[in-house]
Amino acid sequence: MSLLFVTIAEGFTPDRCDQGTVDWNPIASAEAMSGFCGILAGFVFAAVVMVIGEKNAAGGDGHASRGLRLLLPSFFGLAVAAYLYALTAGELVCRRALTEQLFAGAILAADAIVVILSLSWLLLAYQRDQHGEVRFFRGLILVTALFSLSMLTVSSVGFHNAVLERKAAGWADAMVWISGVAFMAVVWRCWPKPTPPPPPGAPPNWQNEVFLNKRVTVSSWTTLLVGGVLAAASAAAVGIPYDSWDMPTWLVYAMSEAALVIPATIIASGMLAVPRE
Repeated sequence: MSLLFVTIAEGFTPDRCDQGTVDWNPIASAEAMSGFCGILAGFVFAAVVMVIGEKNAAGGDGHASRGLRLLLPSFFGLAVAAYLYALTAGELVCRRALTEQLFAGAILAADAIVVILSLSWLLLAYQRDQHGEVRFFRGLILVTALFSLSMLTVSSVGFHNAVLERKAAGWADAMVWISGVAFMAVVWRCWPKPTPPPPPGAPPNWQNEVFLNKRVTVSSWTTLLVGGVLAAASAAAVGIPYDSWDMPTWLVYAMSEAALVIPATIIASGMLAVPRE
């Protein structure tokens, strides 16, 4: 057993992305990113405690419930992202670090939108919408969603170019950019989409308590489940041996596209659950 360990150790050359093979170092930034995700998760946890402990204004229970359902999966995602970034900070295999940060960054980009979305519902829960606050948050959510999608697109393009040492095919770059623009168009289309008129005999406040309530439920579960898929992908990369990172080109392209499309579904579902004025 000791002889095997020595053989492996002697055949292993650490690469902390400082050998000149990549033009950006995910390992060097991982510690700061872990701290950032941890701080953001702490703020989300504080918001969860506040929602649970504070009494809502009259008629605000439904809004608070929707905000809480969005806060909880985003707290889980941000806490996991902080842990995954912490693992990346100790990496000695550059390509593995690139893969880990790709999926951890996807969690952060998507869950940041969900946090802002949840706060917009809390404005209604505590009657903080008398001066156009909800209108402002709607615009903020749209701008942040478009920004996150652009960052996810750049991250995916950078990933497959870094792993393939700038030898990625032009069509692969184009595929990611087209997907990114397509999801931006979806987000832009979903944002102003009005709710349908209430059906005959619908209860009061049908728009929020029934229609948008279902959308919030879908968005919450999408955030939790899809975020779990991204976390599992990053965690699985940690356990792959250092000598198994000669990935086929098609797999690199597939991972690059998945790291954009998967979190984009969280963002798109969240845009459908934005409160109306």
